[in-house]
Amino acid sequence: MIRFVIVILIILLILFILRSRSAKIGNISKKNYRLIIISILVLAFLIVIATSGRFLLPQLLQFVKIGLPFLTKFIGL
Repeated sequence: MIRFVIVILIILLILFILRSRSAKIGNISKKNYRLIIISILVLAFLIVIATSGRFLLPQLLQFVKIGLPFLTKFIGL
């Protein structure tokens, strides 16, 4: 998972560098680069949620399972 985040950050860094150079060259507008960067971020976020869902959801359920007895004690007081 950490490697995936590092790869996404490297890709975004490359796109930011290309965007700054495109102002000098004028091939692709900054609006197109912004659209590409946003789409990569959304795609990466969806991939992270899809792959970590099997790890994240059970952790949250475990937290709820541990927290419910404490919650019922406070409600009972």
